[in-house]
Amino acid sequence: MKMLRAHRARPFGFTLVELMVTLAVVAILGIIAVPNFHTFMLNQRRDSVVDALVASLQYSRNQALNMDQPTTLCAGVSGVPCPGGAWTGGWEVVQQPVSSSTATLLTTHVLQAVSTVPAVRAIDGSTGFTFAGNGLVTFTPALAGGDEIIQVCDARGTAYARAVEINRAGYIQSSSTLGQTPGGVALTCP
Repeated sequence: MKMLRAHRARPFGFTLVELMVTLAVVAILGIIAVPNFHTFMLNQRRDSVVDALVASLQYSRNQALNMDQPTTLCAGVSGVPCPGGAWTGGWEVVQQPVSSSTATLLTTHVLQAVSTVPAVRAIDGSTGFTFAGNGLVTFTPALAGGDEIIQVCDARGTAYARAVEINRAGYIQSSSTLGQTPGGVALTCP
Protein backbone atom coordinates (compact mmCIF):
# COMPACT_ATOMS: atom_id res chain seq x y z
CA MET A 1 0.00 0.00 0.00
CA LYS A 2 1.00 3.42 -0.81
CA MET A 3 1.22 5.91 1.92
CA LEU A 4 -0.44 9.20 1.35
CA ARG A 5 1.72 12.16 1.98
CA ALA A 6 0.43 14.78 4.26
CA HIS A 7 -0.18 18.08 2.52
CA ARG A 8 2.09 20.74 3.93
CA ALA A 9 0.76 24.25 4.23
CA ARG A 10 2.73 26.75 2.17
CA PRO A 11 3.51 30.10 3.70
CA PHE A 12 1.56 32.87 1.92
CA GLY A 13 -0.04 30.27 -0.34
CA PHE A 14 2.43 30.83 -3.26
CA THR A 15 4.77 28.50 -4.99
CA LEU A 16 8.02 29.74 -6.45
CA VAL A 17 6.61 29.54 -9.99
CA GLU A 18 3.56 31.59 -9.08
CA LEU A 19 5.77 34.18 -7.43
CA MET A 20 8.04 34.43 -10.49
CA VAL A 21 5.06 34.84 -12.83
CA THR A 22 3.63 37.57 -10.61
CA LEU A 23 6.96 39.43 -10.53
CA ALA A 24 7.29 39.13 -14.33
CA VAL A 25 3.81 40.63 -14.83
CA VAL A 26 4.62 43.49 -12.44
CA ALA A 27 7.91 44.16 -14.26
CA ILE A 28 6.20 44.25 -17.66
CA LEU A 29 3.54 46.64 -16.37
CA GLY A 30 6.27 48.86 -14.92
CA ILE A 31 8.15 48.93 -18.22
CA ILE A 32 4.98 50.00 -20.02
CA ALA A 33 3.78 52.48 -17.37
CA VAL A 34 6.95 54.52 -16.75
CA PRO A 35 7.29 56.05 -20.26
CA ASN A 36 3.53 56.67 -20.42
CA PHE A 37 3.64 58.39 -17.04
CA HIS A 38 6.47 60.67 -18.24
CA THR A 39 4.46 61.62 -21.35
CA PHE A 40 1.40 62.21 -19.17
CA MET A 41 3.37 64.56 -16.90
CA LEU A 42 4.78 66.55 -19.86
CA ASN A 43 1.28 66.89 -21.34
CA GLN A 44 -0.10 68.04 -17.97
CA ARG A 45 2.61 70.69 -17.57
CA ARG A 46 2.06 72.05 -21.09
CA ASP A 47 -1.71 72.07 -20.73
CA SER A 48 -1.59 73.73 -17.30
CA VAL A 49 0.50 76.61 -18.73
CA VAL A 50 -1.96 77.03 -21.63
CA ASP A 51 -4.95 76.90 -19.27
CA ALA A 52 -3.37 79.41 -16.86
CA LEU A 53 -2.60 81.81 -19.71
CA VAL A 54 -6.14 81.59 -21.10
CA ALA A 55 -7.59 82.08 -17.60
CA SER A 56 -5.38 85.14 -17.00
CA LEU A 57 -6.35 86.65 -20.37
CA GLN A 58 -10.05 86.07 -19.68
CA TYR A 59 -9.66 87.50 -16.17
CA SER A 60 -7.97 90.61 -17.62
CA ARG A 61 -10.74 91.13 -20.16
CA ASN A 62 -13.49 90.56 -17.58
CA GLN A 63 -11.89 93.02 -15.16
CA ALA A 64 -11.70 95.64 -17.92
CA LEU A 65 -15.36 95.08 -18.82
CA ASN A 66 -16.63 94.97 -15.24
CA MET A 67 -14.66 97.98 -13.96
CA ASP A 68 -14.67 99.91 -17.28
CA GLN A 69 -10.95 100.48 -16.80
CA PRO A 70 -7.98 99.40 -18.90
CA THR A 71 -6.53 96.12 -17.68
CA THR A 72 -3.23 94.75 -18.96
CA LEU A 73 -1.73 91.29 -18.99
CA CYS A 74 2.01 91.58 -19.54
CA ALA A 75 5.00 89.28 -19.78
CA GLY A 76 7.46 89.05 -16.92
CA VAL A 77 7.18 88.95 -13.18
CA SER A 78 9.05 91.40 -11.03
CA GLY A 79 6.60 92.82 -8.56
CA VAL A 80 6.53 96.09 -10.51
CA PRO A 81 3.38 96.40 -12.60
CA CYS A 82 3.97 95.46 -16.23
CA PRO A 83 7.72 95.12 -16.35
CA GLY A 84 7.70 93.69 -19.86
CA GLY A 85 10.11 90.93 -20.65
CA ALA A 86 9.97 87.24 -21.40
CA TRP A 87 6.86 85.09 -21.17
CA THR A 88 8.95 82.16 -19.90
CA GLY A 89 9.11 83.64 -16.39
CA GLY A 90 5.38 84.22 -16.13
CA TRP A 91 3.03 87.19 -16.39
CA GLU A 92 1.18 89.81 -14.41
CA VAL A 93 -2.27 91.36 -14.64
CA VAL A 94 -2.47 95.05 -13.73
CA GLN A 95 -5.21 97.62 -13.83
CA GLN A 96 -4.66 101.33 -14.27
CA PRO A 97 -7.63 103.66 -13.91
CA VAL A 98 -7.83 106.36 -16.58
CA SER A 99 -7.82 109.10 -13.92
CA SER A 100 -4.74 107.77 -12.10
CA SER A 101 -1.07 107.30 -12.84
CA THR A 102 -0.83 104.44 -10.33
CA ALA A 103 -1.40 100.91 -11.53
CA THR A 104 -2.77 98.17 -9.29
CA LEU A 105 -1.31 94.68 -9.47
CA LEU A 106 -4.25 92.27 -9.61
CA THR A 107 -2.51 88.92 -10.00
CA THR A 108 0.79 87.29 -10.87
CA HIS A 109 1.47 83.91 -12.47
CA VAL A 110 5.03 82.65 -12.03
CA LEU A 111 6.42 79.78 -14.12
CA GLN A 112 9.03 77.73 -12.29
CA ALA A 113 12.49 77.73 -13.81
CA VAL A 114 12.97 73.98 -14.25
CA SER A 115 13.90 72.02 -17.33
CA THR A 116 10.47 70.41 -17.76
CA VAL A 117 8.49 73.67 -17.83
CA PRO A 118 7.40 74.49 -21.38
CA ALA A 119 8.75 77.55 -23.16
CA VAL A 120 6.22 80.33 -23.74
CA ARG A 121 6.72 82.79 -26.62
CA ALA A 122 4.62 85.38 -28.44
CA ILE A 123 5.14 84.73 -32.16
CA ASP A 124 4.87 88.40 -33.20
CA GLY A 125 6.77 89.63 -30.13
CA SER A 126 3.96 91.09 -28.01
CA THR A 127 4.89 91.65 -24.38
CA GLY A 128 1.47 92.82 -23.26
CA PHE A 129 -2.25 92.95 -23.99
CA THR A 130 -4.35 95.88 -22.77
CA PHE A 131 -8.08 95.31 -22.67
CA ALA A 132 -10.24 98.45 -22.81
CA GLY A 133 -13.52 98.88 -20.97
CA ASN A 134 -15.35 97.76 -24.13
CA GLY A 135 -13.35 94.49 -24.31
CA LEU A 136 -11.19 95.42 -27.29
CA VAL A 137 -7.48 94.74 -26.98
CA THR A 138 -4.35 96.60 -28.00
CA PHE A 139 -1.00 94.85 -28.26
CA THR A 140 2.31 96.07 -26.84
CA PRO A 141 4.19 96.75 -29.02
CA ALA A 142 1.55 97.53 -31.65
CA LEU A 143 1.19 94.82 -34.31
CA ALA A 144 0.61 95.32 -38.02
CA GLY A 145 -1.47 92.13 -38.19
CA GLY A 146 -4.73 91.34 -36.50
CA ASP A 147 -3.99 88.56 -34.03
CA GLU A 148 -1.22 87.48 -31.69
CA ILE A 149 -0.33 83.86 -31.12
CA ILE A 150 1.41 82.73 -27.96
CA GLN A 151 2.90 79.26 -28.39
CA VAL A 152 3.76 76.83 -25.63
CA CYS A 153 6.48 74.33 -26.55
CA ASP A 154 8.33 71.70 -24.53
CA ALA A 155 11.36 69.53 -25.24
CA ARG A 156 9.31 67.25 -27.53
CA GLY A 157 9.10 69.98 -30.19
CA THR A 158 6.47 71.28 -32.57
CA ALA A 159 4.43 68.08 -32.77
CA TYR A 160 3.38 68.55 -29.11
CA ALA A 161 3.08 72.36 -29.06
CA ARG A 162 -0.10 74.26 -28.26
CA ALA A 163 -1.04 77.88 -28.85
CA VAL A 164 -3.27 80.64 -27.51
CA GLU A 165 -4.66 83.20 -29.94
CA ILE A 166 -5.82 86.72 -29.01
CA ASN A 167 -7.49 88.92 -31.63
CA ARG A 168 -8.15 92.68 -31.55
CA ALA A 169 -11.80 92.14 -30.61
CA GLY A 170 -10.62 90.47 -27.40
CA TYR A 171 -11.54 86.94 -28.45
CA ILE A 172 -9.29 84.38 -26.76
CA GLN A 173 -8.98 80.74 -27.78
CA SER A 174 -6.51 77.91 -27.35
CA SER A 175 -5.61 75.27 -29.89
CA SER A 176 -7.12 71.85 -29.52
CA THR A 177 -4.94 70.27 -32.21
CA LEU A 178 -1.33 69.72 -31.20
CA GLY A 179 1.24 71.48 -33.39
CA GLN A 180 -1.26 74.00 -34.77
CA THR A 181 -2.73 77.38 -33.92
CA PRO A 182 -6.48 77.55 -33.22
CA GLY A 183 -6.85 78.61 -36.88
CA GLY A 184 -5.04 75.49 -38.14
CA VAL A 185 -1.68 77.08 -39.01
CA ALA A 186 1.37 74.93 -38.20
CA LEU A 187 3.50 76.04 -35.24
CA THR A 188 7.30 76.03 -35.23
CA CYS A 189 9.06 75.65 -31.92
CA PRO A 190 12.55 77.07 -31.56
